[in-house]
Amino acid sequence: MLFFNNIRFQIAAAAVLIIIIFDYLRNPHLKLMSTSAFRAMLICTVCNLMLDISTVYTVTHLDTVPPQLNRFLHQLFIASVIMVLFFNFLYVLILNRNQERLTKRTFGAVIAPLAISAAVIIAGKLEFFASDKGAYSYGPMADMVYVCGLIYLVMTFGIIYSKKCTLSSYQKISVQVGMFIWLGSLVVQRIFPTALLSGLGCVLMVLCVYFSFENQRENYDAETMCFNRNAFHRQMAEYYANRKPLSIVNVTLENYERINTMYGHEYGRKAMLCAKEMIDGVLGGSVFHSRSNTFTVFYSDCEIDCRKLESLRHALCSHCFPDAQLEFRISVIDLRKYSNGTDEAYELMRFMKEYGKSSDEVICRLDDSIIEKKFRRDKIDKLLTEAVQNDGFEMVYQPIYSTEQGRFRSAEALVRMKNTGDLGFISPEEFIPIAEEKGLIMDIGDITLRLVADFAKRRTLTDKLEYIEVNLSGIQACAPELEGRLTKILAEYDIPPAFINLEITETAALDSGEAFDTNVSALRESGFSFSMDDFGTGYSNLSQMNQMRYDLVKMDKSIIWDAFGKGNETSERLLASVIRLLKAINVKIVAEGVETKEMTDYLTERGVDYLQGYYFSKPVNEDKFLEVISA
Repeated sequence: MLFFNNIRFQIAAAAVLIIIIFDYLRNPHLKLMSTSAFRAMLICTVCNLMLDISTVYTVTHLDTVPPQLNRFLHQLFIASVIMVLFFNFLYVLILNRNQERLTKRTFGAVIAPLAISAAVIIAGKLEFFASDKGAYSYGPMADMVYVCGLIYLVMTFGIIYSKKCTLSSYQKISVQVGMFIWLGSLVVQRIFPTALLSGLGCVLMVLCVYFSFENQRENYDAETMCFNRNAFHRQMAEYYANRKPLSIVNVTLENYERINTMYGHEYGRKAMLCAKEMIDGVLGGSVFHSRSNTFTVFYSDCEIDCRKLESLRHALCSHCFPDAQLEFRISVIDLRKYSNGTDEAYELMRFMKEYGKSSDEVICRLDDSIIEKKFRRDKIDKLLTEAVQNDGFEMVYQPIYSTEQGRFRSAEALVRMKNTGDLGFISPEEFIPIAEEKGLIMDIGDITLRLVADFAKRRTLTDKLEYIEVNLSGIQACAPELEGRLTKILAEYDIPPAFINLEITETAALDSGEAFDTNVSALRESGFSFSMDDFGTGYSNLSQMNQMRYDLVKMDKSIIWDAFGKGNETSERLLASVIRLLKAINVKIVAEGVETKEMTDYLTERGVDYLQGYYFSKPVNEDKFLEVISA
């Protein structure tokens, strides 16, 4: 009966500890140094509680338990208490160092109290007391718990109140509450020796740490059942902090946004979950939902099994998902070879994502040739910033021929960079996506319109042409206050909005939403007209085109060139059908890429309204353009 009366606090501690362990085991955990430290602290706490109960039994049964066994169990018990305190401090220290491995000097300072404690535990004196009122042990060996505990308590507070502390205010409070609970239990036990509270104090301290730091719900994405972006950043930081070899495999669902738009969020979630399960089954390891449409798997071995990647590619590409074809891209990056920190790693990941869009390969492995392309992109990035700040753009114009009037009646304005250094000519198709990613596209759009408006005013182009086409990117088309922004620029040069035709690619129109529709309505009311650029190259949607009410549709040169190839009767019939269809819905047609008289005659006979291409003129500067349209 004396034994059971003395373990009531230990029973309460066991109940709390079981809840912690149950919650801990049912959640996945990151492979961090702090995770290992907490796991060690949890194991020591379990051992401490078991030894606490065991020593209560030996003290309450001094007449039957051998003295050597009693002393040995007490030595283990006291050591376990100190180890819980040690791992608690180590855990906080690792978190504060952002998972960075400890130096030998720091580690030596951390374990110094353990070495002193070990000597006292081995040789120290320990006495036992048992009566009807309770049972406990005392002596220098037991006092070592107080001494060592205070040392680690002071060291922990030293971290928390340091100016370099990286813990949040909430985390600091949690650590302090946990330490004060443990210290309070020890003080009470010191005053009332029969109140054996140290085990409960340790468990409550662990509880504070667990729910403040190790709550994996903050690192888990319930929708895709894997680690989330926050966990990804933490794991990445740990690898770099400890200079571990690291490669990653990124699996991107390229058409995720389009699936969400067409079928709804729930369908998109199921598609991502399906992909995650296939990645899990083929690659194994921990899967991270690192971006909205991307999963990432870490590899400490830089040489990733090519057979596994091929198996994953086959599984992803052959999987039949209801109602939608899933389009995947796999990129493999040796981060330790090509980056020196997390910022460079994230930059490489962003670059590989964009590079993958322009590649025909499903599996893209980062190598030296791709790094060269990244260096080129970085140079263009820098040149763009300088060009925006220092008047670094100019316009060229490609005349557009009116088949009805038999002369040039419009033009397309194309932006060029003036100074490109040793990179040579840089196509807008190359620098515009970079400008969009960099956040410079709105500035470039304003500069472009100003240059066009200035040219139109200086050379009174409104008397010579019906309109000039100016490209409008998808990002510009969705920008707030777009109508006011464009009309203000034109007003400065006394150019009417009706003189400007805004070109929008069909993919940009399909990917845009309510902001796009609002801007188009406002711009149309102001007098701007619209044309669909690159018609026929991507996701042509006639119902969307009808809803948008384009004034012009620009047929992409690929449709026209295919029709004039040898033995391409099917392509010719397709071209003729497209022309008839567009004429039937009363849309003006511009044919791009016209390069021969044969093309000119064919398209004119079938009622195409405007022709544009090298047969008439390449894009030229202002003076040459005026010569061409005046000839």
